[in-house]
Amino acid sequence: MLHFHLSTYVYLEAALTGSLAIYLWTRPDVRSLTTTLLLGLAFCAIYSIVQGAPTLGACPAFLGLGSLGSLAWAAVWSAPSQRQASLDTCLTASMFPLFLILAGFSLAVTSISYPKTYDLYLYAFDEQLGRQPSFLAGQLLAQYGALRHICFLGYEGLPLAMAIAFAMQRGRPHRRHLSTIMPAFAVAAAGGFLLYNFYPAVGPVHVFGSRFPYAPPAPGFPPIHMALVGDAPRNAMPSVHITMALLILWNSRGGPRLWRILAGALVGITVLATLGFGEHYLVDLFVAVPFALLAQGLARSDVPWRNALRVACVGTGALSVLAWLIFLRMPSPPQQGSVFPWIMLLFTAAASVILESRLGRIAPRAAGATLQTQTAGHVPAAGSAPPARAWRAMP
Repeated sequence: MLHFHLSTYVYLEAALTGSLAIYLWTRPDVRSLTTTLLLGLAFCAIYSIVQGAPTLGACPAFLGLGSLGSLAWAAVWSAPSQRQASLDTCLTASMFPLFLILAGFSLAVTSISYPKTYDLYLYAFDEQLGRQPSFLAGQLLAQYGALRHICFLGYEGLPLAMAIAFAMQRGRPHRRHLSTIMPAFAVAAAGGFLLYNFYPAVGPVHVFGSRFPYAPPAPGFPPIHMALVGDAPRNAMPSVHITMALLILWNSRGGPRLWRILAGALVGITVLATLGFGEHYLVDLFVAVPFALLAQGLARSDVPWRNALRVACVGTGALSVLAWLIFLRMPSPPQQGSVFPWIMLLFTAAASVILESRLGRIAPRAAGATLQTQTAGHVPAAGSAPPARAWRAMP
């Protein structure tokens, strides 16, 4: 809390608010809520005294810390029948902030290990699309402050959206034991870090500095070479932000209509934000689509590996990402107006979306069959009480 300057680290605030969302999804009792509130106020007071910084905007994050403290306390001191449930929820709610902290340290290593990046290769490829999309998006956000603020909230609030998506999917009765979104998040996070080491890039704002977004370099300049960049994390290719947003959208299938609309809006906001803030090139976003397909296919435990469609999703996603990364390590000729780059990008995205849509249509049937197999022949004893669980069935 103190080391990461919680009140100014919006991404971590969103992750801890996600912990609070997961905690609230379990419908805690009044005693647990009171403990959470008191611990949250204590954390807030300590931070305010030590840091001397305003804490009003970070109140949900302090409550998230309080919820983790309350769950940890219950896991140690509650009745034996409730300890495992509290521990399970505590570990689950801790995943998003702990992942974010570990990712921060891991990405810091990439800036040390790879002083030079492939940014000019990506910039040259985007140049073939007509005009620089990231610079155009940056100019749009610079011109409209309200739109920029919305994009900022969507971009930095992604961990909260991930936590809510996990809680909603886990809360569905037919998804209780077959939740696939958390494994998909884990695959995307781990795979993204591996790919960052294979193709280090940082985004145009870190390469061109004050020239972004109003003064893009002329076509063919600077010459394509490995660019020496500062301490920015090498996390541009592919865009894990887009990957996570797509996973949220795809896994919202079967949920409330409003949630699917919000998930779709999140994808659009994230596209504009990743480009407009100068953290990504357009090609990064397109490569993220087959990468999301790969993560989704690997995480679909409710579809057996003998299913050809699941194998096709994993194989297509892996081969597409690998092909793009190899292709983008070769310098692109400085030509504008060519339709071939657009054809490659649109074909990659369309094929991935179609395959995922087909996989999504068969998943509910496979999940239902799996649940029937697991419960066949099992009849609970009369009068037996169900074991305590961290996740309760939602009405």
